[in-house]
Amino acid sequence: MISQVKTITFQEFLAVTPGSKEVGLVIAKNEKEIRDFSHSLDEAGFEQAAGVFDLFRLPKAYMTINEDAGKDIYDFVVQYPTGQVEIFDKERMRSEMLSPDYSRSVVLLVEKGALNKLQAKGFDLLTAVGPAFQS
Repeated sequence: MISQVKTITFQEFLAVTPGSKEVGLVIAKNEKEIRDFSHSLDEAGFEQAAGVFDLFRLPKAYMTINEDAGKDIYDFVVQYPTGQVEIFDKERMRSEMLSPDYSRSVVLLVEKGALNKLQAKGFDLLTAVGPAFQS
């Protein structure tokens, strides 16, 4: 994938997420900015997902992740563009194969330090996501 750096507003970033075949990523500087971005996402009609399965259910979804995010989040991000995502359902104790609806918007929200820790663990989110926004 070719990376392009362009200065855009947060609203312009959100405008490109519907229909994207890749998960969007918002990188916050600190916890205050996480709250600010979360509020902006709520105002833009996004709903906070409690888990990976909600990212398939909600028309405009975002999930805040931290350095303790599991492999299921990384698997979701990597598999999302393929059209089929295999997620292990811990309640039913079986794998579920789900197909993304690309008319929806999916955004992950992460603090920069947490992202660095995830990257150090081998969860290379930066190369797996699509549109990204960093203030």
